Amino acid sequence: MKKNYNKYVLVFFFLFTCLQMVNGQTKEGDIKGTVHFEDGSPIPYAIIEITKHSLQIKTDDNGHFSFRLPIEKEYIIKVSYIGKRQQIKTVYLTKGKTVELDFLLKDEVQQLSDVKIVGDNRNQKARNEVVKAEIIDTKAAQTKAATLVELMNRSAGIRVRQSGGLGSNTNVMLNGFQGKSIKILKDGIPTDYLGASYNISATPVNMLERVEVYKGVLPTEIGADALGGAINMVSRVENSGFAAISYEIASFNTHRLSFNLKQAKAGSKLFYGLDAFYNYSDNNYEVTANIPDPEKSTVSPGKVKLFHNQYKHMYAELYAGLTGLPWADELRIGLTAFSIHRDNQFGGLMQKPFGASKAAENSPIIPTLRYKKDFLNHQLSIDQFLVYSEIKGSQTDTLRGSYDWYGNYHAPVNPNSRGEAGNPTQLEFTTSNFTSRTGLAYRIGPKQSLALNIVFNDYSRTGKDPYGPTTVGTNPIDLQSLPSNYTKLVTSLGWNSQFMDAKVENLFQLKYYGARTSGLGVNVNTGYLNENTSKANTSNFGIAEALKYNLSKRTYIRVSGELATRLPEQTEILGNGSYVLSNFNIKPEKSINGNLGLRTTPTNKLDIELNSFYRITKDLIITAPVNLLYAQSVNVESVRGIGFEADVRFRPTDWLTLNGNSTYQDFRLYQIKEPLMEYLEGARLRNTPYFFSNLGAAFQFKNVIRSTDKLQAYYNMSYVHQYFLNYIPKNTEPDGFLGLWGEAKVDAPNIIPSQAVHSLGLLWQPKTVLPLTINVECKNLFNADVYDNFKIQNAGRSVHLKLNYSIKY
Repeated sequence: MKKNYNKYVLVFFFLFTCLQMVNGQTKEGDIKGTVHFEDGSPIPYAIIEITKHSLQIKTDDNGHFSFRLPIEKEYIIKVSYIGKRQQIKTVYLTKGKTVELDFLLKDEVQQLSDVKIVGDNRNQKARNEVVKAEIIDTKAAQTKAATLVELMNRSAGIRVRQSGGLGSNTNVMLNGFQGKSIKILKDGIPTDYLGASYNISATPVNMLERVEVYKGVLPTEIGADALGGAINMVSRVENSGFAAISYEIASFNTHRLSFNLKQAKAGSKLFYGLDAFYNYSDNNYEVTANIPDPEKSTVSPGKVKLFHNQYKHMYAELYAGLTGLPWADELRIGLTAFSIHRDNQFGGLMQKPFGASKAAENSPIIPTLRYKKDFLNHQLSIDQFLVYSEIKGSQTDTLRGSYDWYGNYHAPVNPNSRGEAGNPTQLEFTTSNFTSRTGLAYRIGPKQSLALNIVFNDYSRTGKDPYGPTTVGTNPIDLQSLPSNYTKLVTSLGWNSQFMDAKVENLFQLKYYGARTSGLGVNVNTGYLNENTSKANTSNFGIAEALKYNLSKRTYIRVSGELATRLPEQTEILGNGSYVLSNFNIKPEKSINGNLGLRTTPTNKLDIELNSFYRITKDLIITAPVNLLYAQSVNVESVRGIGFEADVRFRPTDWLTLNGNSTYQDFRLYQIKEPLMEYLEGARLRNTPYFFSNLGAAFQFKNVIRSTDKLQAYYNMSYVHQYFLNYIPKNTEPDGFLGLWGEAKVDAPNIIPSQAVHSLGLLWQPKTVLPLTINVECKNLFNADVYDNFKIQNAGRSVHLKLNYSIKY
């Protein structure tokens, strides 16, 4: 009887749902319209947005658009197009009536300032989403000699640390997380398939529309197993044809060239273009090094110039596609090639100079495919991305002898010894990467939608190194030649919804993380090759919730929480084929994250944002030595902490813009299980800044040198409080409020000192109608000593000249 009852309930529920759907269909009406330029020609791909309902589409090739929406309601329709003034209309949709609208967009005068471009509000929209994101407006900074690292470091809660000059390795820190816990993406796709060619250290800002920095919870469409956040570099977007070229020359024989071209005619379905850049620098700046004196057997600090630190990087992406097809809104094919050559001046620390060690990485061609299409009157959309890449790399260190800090060569004491780092290498490797990203979105109604994002990645590595480590035995095997494979699947299902007349916005997510690894490993104790292929399978689930409450049109609060997982990276499971061994038993990192923030714009001149965050991370992955020769990635530490951010932007007049922010974070080790390490319970994370601030000012003037020019003067200051290279017990930290005053009770060599870096620049546009800008900037104005990741010294004062020219047609 109970079974029959359940059947009746299910049948009734099904019928009721169908009736509701039919009833809902009879209570919908149509809004249609056309968007034109001032000359009357249609505007294809203009953005049509129903505000407060999270609905957004683009016009077709003929400038037409249409919506089907519930009746008896008022709708605010906003139309925008790059370089054109937005137009907003309000309509009331009634039963049996189709509303027809016509929009005429006029030219928008854009300001030279890097603070705002009125004609394009996408960055502002991204900043106000339910998921907290720090938006780096790279498009507005394209006329300046600014690096992406500098722009990110001027933002609250973000520190990007470099191991040297242009092109050096970086370590990103977001809200206490750093390293591999932070994912780097290009247009929502993890950048693993591009190797080191597209990174925040070397990619010019001219390649980008903006950079989205997510702290904690990620949007559904960003399908990555990030633990503490992600950085999404959004490629430059231009709906019409354009060409842009920039050239920068700077101290230390630095040259940076970028070129962007897109051909897209109105009414044509075909588009094609090229994005390319070239970076070169000697990076021969002055540092303070510990110089040994052989006669006295002492070491003393001295000023020297780096002499083996050149960096050369070429990158190009050629693309073509079709739009407005019956079976595809956009089909885009891309071909990418790159080449990187790098001199290694020193190893992980600035302890010993190298004079011949080099590294290289290249790929002759990386094909990509992207397909987008809307179905069911824009209710269902698909975004599919596919890529396969093979990247070849090398690492060479076979010198007999050594160099000193002055660039002098010294013959070896033992003529049979090789390698400046102590272990010679002539490594050659090839990594292959297949990535598939599938994004599906379904609009349930005006205030609800579902999104599904699936990212599949298959990675393998092969190589050889005649000087590298081998297994023991009568037939030693080169560890680089051992086969390895890593497959990863990350799935996110998100439900977006609005309540209380759009005052409350909500995002709820379920996530699945799966990975499979196979390869041959080495027995740490014996040095022999394991007889059987080692395998490891990982499966985890996650959950996230983000809520935004609009207190008013100018003020809102955001709160989010997440149970996050980060799957081990390829090298953490498989090793690097050399002195970092595989570990198929390593566990994923897990973290509980919480964020609470408030943003308000009391007036059009003032913007204030406050944020706080809390983190608990377990099974943190580090690389630790296992014997005198090998190291291995292992799960060890647990970390707990809290942090606060404050960000203020103020524009008192049209010619002056001020901004400032500060970040404090207190992340510490806890629940230490190793008896010999218990004395570090509660210690701050090593090599991690815990207080930093930024100040900036921009002055804008017109008709300065001639009656048609624009001039901007700007100033930036970045401050980082002293922190510690290695762990120190909590009771040896400085006294005073938040540990910001007083002296540490440890030796000075362990301290990375406080540092303030000042920059000053001028940006000139000779004629308002001429798309040419000239920028001169002096960085590190007072030539301060700047120490960064693991106390590696960065460049002192440098002077930069940048020319930027762009046209639209």
